Amino acid sequence: MPHILIAGGGVAAVEAVAALRALSGPDPRITLLAPQPRFAQRPASVATPFGYGAPPQLPLDVLARRAAFDLRIGRLVDVEPGDRRAITDWGEPIPYDFLLVAVGALVRPALEGAITFTGHPDAAAVEVAVAEHDRLAFVQPFAQGWSLPVYELALLAAAQRPDARITVVTAEPEPLAAFGDAAGEAVRALLAGRGIDLRAGVQAVEARPGSLVLDDGSTIAIGKAIALPRLAGPALHGLPHDADGFIPVDEYGEVVTGVFAAGDGANHALKQGGLASQQADAAASMIASRLGAPIVPEPYRPVLRARLITGGEPLYLRDGEVSRRPLWSPPGKLAGRYLAPLLATARPLALTELQDN
Repeated sequence: MPHILIAGGGVAAVEAVAALRALSGPDPRITLLAPQPRFAQRPASVATPFGYGAPPQLPLDVLARRAAFDLRIGRLVDVEPGDRRAITDWGEPIPYDFLLVAVGALVRPALEGAITFTGHPDAAAVEVAVAEHDRLAFVQPFAQGWSLPVYELALLAAAQRPDARITVVTAEPEPLAAFGDAAGEAVRALLAGRGIDLRAGVQAVEARPGSLVLDDGSTIAIGKAIALPRLAGPALHGLPHDADGFIPVDEYGEVVTGVFAAGDGANHALKQGGLASQQADAAASMIASRLGAPIVPEPYRPVLRARLITGGEPLYLRDGEVSRRPLWSPPGKLAGRYLAPLLATARPLALTELQDN
């Protein structure tokens, strides 16, 4: 029986498990090598510092009972493509016929002196900063990259602290530039409506006590800055990677024969959960096809979607469209073809029911 090994525990990994079982049927053996036993919904963690609680987690063993895969806890540290073996952090080799690497990216501080927001682990620090400081800056340090959380954090902070002076500083030329002009105008209006100052097209250099230094030489008076992180690739031993550690892939996510990569660890420019799920779908379709499934593999053709949390009515964005009404179904933060229906139900659906969604 062919063996498919999926390494990772995030969006791309769980989407790939669901897609492969739905596309390839019951025959392949699938193993998920995950670093922890639960799937965490990181995109929703922006609301945690503002009293909404941690987003619910999906126990992977529950999913395993419905998707028929083996769950092993561990991390991928080495790949031997010639021998089709993966080496884990506990030193045991796992043979595979196909390997999908979805281990994510490494997060690093991008702005000295700021709180780096990576999700739930940093929620407490952000909560304290919002409560204790009357001047706050929320910073997207890079002109490219996923910037949605910086606007969500700023809007939620303004809703909680209408008395505070809040500034968004982004190196993007316009807010959410990846979504186009309409999204930028909509976000500008949201920020202005909450009394949030916007500095776009400038890069924050350093957060000093009492001030944020910008690359144009100006400063902003602040009590605390909260910044998004810098991402680095996993630089896995045995696989090619670029100077930043990201794994190069083709349009189906293939790295070398039999090895695929999806999600934040691959060398796609934009790192986002919905895009990661689409990358996983492309890889799963090619793997399933090679295993004999009667399907035509679908290459990765990104469709960018996002639900902007505002502290009020959410804003839905999709490749240039902006709406107060959902633009996809189910209208969750994670718009994965197979994963989203699982997260939207009280009990996960049998994966064979999801193939036509």
